[in-house]
Amino acid sequence: MINSGEGGFLLTDDAEIAAKCAVYAGAYEALAAKHTTVPGPEVFGDLPNQIPNYSVRMSALAAAVIRPQILTLDERREKYNKRYAFVTEKLVERKGQYLSIPVNTPGMTPVHDSLQINLSHDITDEQVQKFLDETAAHGLPVELFGHKSNARNFVNWGFAPAEDPLPLTAKMLSRACDVRLPLMWDDEDFEDMVDVLCESLDAAIEE
Repeated sequence: MINSGEGGFLLTDDAEIAAKCAVYAGAYEALAAKHTTVPGPEVFGDLPNQIPNYSVRMSALAAAVIRPQILTLDERREKYNKRYAFVTEKLVERKGQYLSIPVNTPGMTPVHDSLQINLSHDITDEQVQKFLDETAAHGLPVELFGHKSNARNFVNWGFAPAEDPLPLTAKMLSRACDVRLPLMWDDEDFEDMVDVLCESLDAAIEE
């Protein structure tokens, strides 16, 4: 909702320090590749799973960039939520037997800048992967929270390991998908999004 960039810089000739700083600053999953001056992937190794992503960055410049955005929060929230309502209504209408949409907690004011979908557990792991492959092939990235490389999967939290296996959580994550709802897209683009999600699900299930 509010973006000010990362700002600042670090000068070092120590590859490990550079890699750790990139991870601390928010380079989870494959985002390290977006940094223009970081060590290669061999230096990062398993760092994203061993140290936390703090995402803490703020400066006077960042604050100056943020302040005007505050004035447009309500307008952007309304736009996000209107598009979210359209997408979820169409998905449930067309494929409600294969998926469900999380219900908002009463009393909260949501900002739906992304869409979460829980696929049915009647769908196999192989079909889930086929669904992800199909959406990606159509230019729509869909993330699976339970994927072995997903930063939201608790099994990847080497910095805060679970004391128990948490099988119910793992089962839920294995069907929980996430799709971004880009603010700069046109309204018509979300009709295409619904089509891609539904057709990809059909392709995965019918195979």
